Amino acid sequence: MRGTRRELLATFLGTAVAAGCRRRAPEASWDVDLAPDFSERAHRYLRPPASAVAGAVTEEVRCRVLVVGGGVTGLTAAWTLGRAGQGDVVVLELGDAAGGTASYGQTEASAYPYAAHYVPAPTDENGDLVALLEEMGLVEGRGPEGIEWAEEALCATPKERVFHNGVWQPGLLPRLGETAAEAEELARFEAEVARWIIYRDADGRRAFTLPLAHGSDAPEVRALDELSFAEWLDRHGFRSPRIRWYAEYGCRDDFGASLADTSAYFGLHYLCARTPGPEDESAEFLTWPEGNGRVVKHLVSRVGAARIRAKQVVLQVAPVEGGAAVVAVDGESGVTRRYRAERVIFALPSYVRRHVVPGAPAYAPTYAPWLVANVHLSRRPRYYGSEVAWDNVIYDSRSLGYVVATHQSGPRVGPTVWTWYLPLIGEAKAEREKLFALDAREASDLVVAELDRTHIGLQAALRRVELRRWGHGMVRPEPGTRFSRERAQAALPFGPIHFAHTDLSGVALIEEAVFHGVRAAREVLAALGSGA
Repeated sequence: MRGTRRELLATFLGTAVAAGCRRRAPEASWDVDLAPDFSERAHRYLRPPASAVAGAVTEEVRCRVLVVGGGVTGLTAAWTLGRAGQGDVVVLELGDAAGGTASYGQTEASAYPYAAHYVPAPTDENGDLVALLEEMGLVEGRGPEGIEWAEEALCATPKERVFHNGVWQPGLLPRLGETAAEAEELARFEAEVARWIIYRDADGRRAFTLPLAHGSDAPEVRALDELSFAEWLDRHGFRSPRIRWYAEYGCRDDFGASLADTSAYFGLHYLCARTPGPEDESAEFLTWPEGNGRVVKHLVSRVGAARIRAKQVVLQVAPVEGGAAVVAVDGESGVTRRYRAERVIFALPSYVRRHVVPGAPAYAPTYAPWLVANVHLSRRPRYYGSEVAWDNVIYDSRSLGYVVATHQSGPRVGPTVWTWYLPLIGEAKAEREKLFALDAREASDLVVAELDRTHIGLQAALRRVELRRWGHGMVRPEPGTRFSRERAQAALPFGPIHFAHTDLSGVALIEEAVFHGVRAAREVLAALGSGA
């Protein structure tokens, strides 16, 4: 990227961050690592004519079910098949290990997430996710208040704080210096959200549920999907900068999107779906040092590591007599294999279909790019205001701030790892190009400049910045997504090929990953006559 350091900060994080950043200390020094981009592995083989590579098949492998994609969705599908007694399963994964955006790293100080970092505690209505978490040993019982979760997995307090006007404040929405007019508007906003929390349609369904498939499709609910969240806020007269920031923070956090690019349905879903009643708190978070890597560990252990083949670039998935054929090349050895399976579960992002599933209905929603950094510190820097929380949000930045990997498991002193998140919410293609034009040092400078201005002595404690670029990090739920006929049709099988990915819900949430993995596996079991 060309330009001064201040221009770089303004471009990615906003003018407030650029204006408030400190100079790099002359004696400061830290290592910078840029993790490999696995899409480059795929492009290496997909850019030449796939037929040319496919013609070099040297091995043939047979299995009853092949799962393409080893993220949470694909692993959940394989897990579901195994629980039903269908063990003849192979999982192909592009990365060096299974997990996708739920993958993780480990140092002596702590494990830490590369992206997804928590599971909102589900209710019994979300039976498949509850079954998975119960198998992980996280359900200690059931009482009058619902499921009793294992204490060690529940996010410890303090959970959230926000940096606003030079000081850290408890909670997510800053209230310090709030005017009477702002307080009145916030009360009106909360009342409108509460109205949607208690909403029930003629069939008794909630407007917003997890998984989404259980929610209402009544006309008044469908109408929300025709508006952007920005339009919905405008129509209700919600103009307070704090409310607008809070609403857009939710869109950036869950969707990598702006208010203008988020369906009002999904904007309200973020606020309502995990709250049982208007007087209740939102669902508690289950989290671990490695984030959702803990879920991945469990799924891999149940599926069996021997069934998972990493570093595989899938070139073609096609129906053939008696099932489907999948051609994949090993990104490390270069060996090309043809897999013959009775059924295939395609658990890759839907936009990949047009490259590798000839003849299948195309579906290519918008995906947000992300920059994620794991910041390795030898000690905790000082700060002004509220004590360090699990989630530490910065009000006047385009980033989401950071989560603390050692919050659950370690002391509040000594080495730690902070995971910092930056969703790029502009036009996706341009943002992707901008992200990949950054070199490692430039990207590191963004992270350090932001954290340094909100802490004291950070540079002296900094040892390493580990960077990951997610070019298609999560699907954006644009207006029209929730009740899109095209999206619904994209989830239907294409002969012996079954589709499963969070983008088939329009949101990259673990609840939807598990839902689609289980759904596709049950479709396969029904087709094979194996039961569900």
